[in-house]
Amino acid sequence: MNLYLLRHGMTARADDDTLRRLTDEGIDALKKVIDRRKATLFDIHEVHSSPMGRVRQTAEIASEKFKFKGQITNNESLMKLTRAEDIVPTLQHLTDASNVMLVSHESSLCNFLLWLTGEDVLMSNSSLTAVKTDKLERSAGKILWQESPNSSEIKHTASFVDMF
Repeated sequence: MNLYLLRHGMTARADDDTLRRLTDEGIDALKKVIDRRKATLFDIHEVHSSPMGRVRQTAEIASEKFKFKGQITNNESLMKLTRAEDIVPTLQHLTDASNVMLVSHESSLCNFLLWLTGEDVLMSNSSLTAVKTDKLERSAGKILWQESPNSSEIKHTASFVDMF
């Protein structure tokens, strides 16, 4: 199966974190990333999104851009700081032929990526990371590519730690 992990776009400030929405700049960056990878995203079977406003807004914009015909699933396990072990049970119905997009927060997506691939990767706002896996098990996946608004380079945490 192919999993496409999409981090929500850049947001504006708000007194209530659940009400934050994407900025115009965040929307533009998200659209740019989806446009660059649109040819890969033509056959998405399911889109799962954290129910938080900015994440759901990101899922809706992305789905419209790659012409997703199904319903976006609100997936509570994709909330902030979710552990991979909490996400996996919500995806157990997937098959080897599934192509699924998960839209969430950096903490949840990076935790899931580390668990699934063994790679510690950063995801900036509007980043999209593709993972190939035969099963939803620890270290069973392989990162295929990562696209962010400014780069197509996979951003491993160790590379950025060395900068400080």
